[in-house]
Amino acid sequence: MIPEPVHFLFSENINIYLQGFGNSFLDFFFIAVTNAGSEQVYIFLASLIFWCYSKRIGITAMYVILFSAFAALFAKNLFGMPRPPEYLHKIQENGFGFPSGHAQVSSGFWGYMGSRIKKPWFIMVAALVILSISISRIYLGVHYAGDVAGGIIFGLAIAYISFEAEPVITSRLQRIGRRSKYLSALMIPAIMIALASLQSSFLMEQMEIGVVMASVSIGYLLEEERICFEDARNNKQRIKRAFAGVLMLAMIYLISALVFPGFIFFKYAALGVTSTLAAPWVFARMESS
Repeated sequence: MIPEPVHFLFSENINIYLQGFGNSFLDFFFIAVTNAGSEQVYIFLASLIFWCYSKRIGITAMYVILFSAFAALFAKNLFGMPRPPEYLHKIQENGFGFPSGHAQVSSGFWGYMGSRIKKPWFIMVAALVILSISISRIYLGVHYAGDVAGGIIFGLAIAYISFEAEPVITSRLQRIGRRSKYLSALMIPAIMIALASLQSSFLMEQMEIGVVMASVSIGYLLEEERICFEDARNNKQRIKRAFAGVLMLAMIYLISALVFPGFIFFKYAALGVTSTLAAPWVFARMESS
């Protein structure tokens, strides 16, 4: 027998209640909020952190985002729980509902960043962002309250584990050889994809996440080996890096979409390598001249 509180969280009553306040402005607002909570936006934010604030925090944030997104898809297929009925959907969504990927990725990213920055104002902002994105998924009718609650719990758990494990992983990486590092960068995403393929419903998104993770990892290892650019020292340097990095990502995205329209994995690999290798190479050349 399902406990009453759990049953309530997975009923459409909360969705209907929130939509009762609905109007065209709230529809627009929550669609914008939910779009801002996608993993693509978070990878972009992590890239800015990597370029302009701290390489170590930026690369870990990327892994937290990618692991959170992959784990959410894996859990969706594992639990196989439905979304709210389609008459409540204000946007198009497919697949299973639990846990909410938006809530999980948001909680993972902001939870990790909060554990790093540890300032009360930042933690309050992070909590507000997570709450806003979670509410947007319920209001838009594509998730139950229980879906977003599960996503928040799983995301915060990944953030906590990542924060605690980061020093251990960094220490071990310093002790293993070059070949082992590159092998790990390829094998970890490959193992994740292999495990996902054993599920009843293998999603192309899982393959895409694996490709991004491998390209980000290889790019980062090459950057550490051959470029080793330093963290930004002042706001002027941060602004220059942000402008150049965003311009490069936009160019790579457009070129890959035009030249290789059918090769979506090439586009993701190119964007991953650009974030962690090509952009830092440009920064190093800019700042040495």
